[in-house]
Amino acid sequence: MPHPGSGEAADRFIQQAMDQASQPDLKPADEELLLRQGRAVWLAETADYTQVRIQAATARRDSNPASTAGAQPERAVVRLVWAGADPAGTLLDGRTAAVHFTQNGDGSWNRTL
Repeated sequence: MPHPGSGEAADRFIQQAMDQASQPDLKPADEELLLRQGRAVWLAETADYTQVRIQAATARRDSNPASTAGAQPERAVVRLVWAGADPAGTLLDGRTAAVHFTQNGDGSWNRTL
């Protein structure tokens, strides 16, 4: 992984590492949609921060065994690495977050907490 504070130049290396850490397991259209939704949700969550950027993100099936038992709806998690300055002004990169989603019967995805 790049050294903390490496800036935007390191983002592609972080994305490559995340991609290599787990294989895609969602339909490509679902993965794209979840990545867009996960990024949008996280940018809204970090509204009190400045200089926010998503360094890397993946969307995968939720590997929590409880979420895959029986006839439960499909669940996914968008894992993000992001950078931003908190309200006190401390700028950090390499922050991590996860946004969880459940698929509806119509194929759309809703955020779950």
